[in-house]
Amino acid sequence: MSQANSLAARLRANLPNRGAPGSRFGGATRGSCVMGNQRLTALLPSTNLGQTAVAKPTFFVFVPTSTASQGELVITDPQNRDVSTTVVRLPAQPGILALQPTVELNPGQDYRWSFTLLCGADADDPSAMVSVSGVVERIQPSTDLAKKLAANNVGDRLSAAVDAGLWYETLAILADLQRQMTTKDMARSEWQAVLSAVGLEAIAHAPLVQ
Repeated sequence: MSQANSLAARLRANLPNRGAPGSRFGGATRGSCVMGNQRLTALLPSTNLGQTAVAKPTFFVFVPTSTASQGELVITDPQNRDVSTTVVRLPAQPGILALQPTVELNPGQDYRWSFTLLCGADADDPSAMVSVSGVVERIQPSTDLAKKLAANNVGDRLSAAVDAGLWYETLAILADLQRQMTTKDMARSEWQAVLSAVGLEAIAHAPLVQ
């Protein structure tokens, strides 16, 4: 088993064994602004749930070619109240976009997050809007785990995140490593293996975009 497949297998084995409401694939609706065969996709396990140990986790979304120029990230608390709404400008090319909430998430709570392509006033109706959604659970890490996640060595931080089943940290670390020349190829291979392991092989090779 290669290093990348080993890391992906470890992460998958440590992910929470429970599902959550959501949809990681944006449906192709009549009149929607998505062009071509690719779909808006939230980078999430098939359970729609991922855990984090940080107050402001990074969410990743694959944005396909569309006529929309903006997207909206909304975070909802356990009482179904919107606690963070962020409108972002979409990249000119399709790819994977990194997003962060504007507020800190409280430990021990599940938050729903959704990302919607704002198709504009010329959309046929609100149902034409394309959205994806999932759940982030912020955990309170043990003292030992918190220490490992704060290690100076990025490899140690990645290993700690994987062994703790922290989906959002794992993706964020691999994304950062892909931006560095010395670790780009290794991180890219591991990123692709992780996405393929949870059924997202269709977008595993998509570029990270700003």
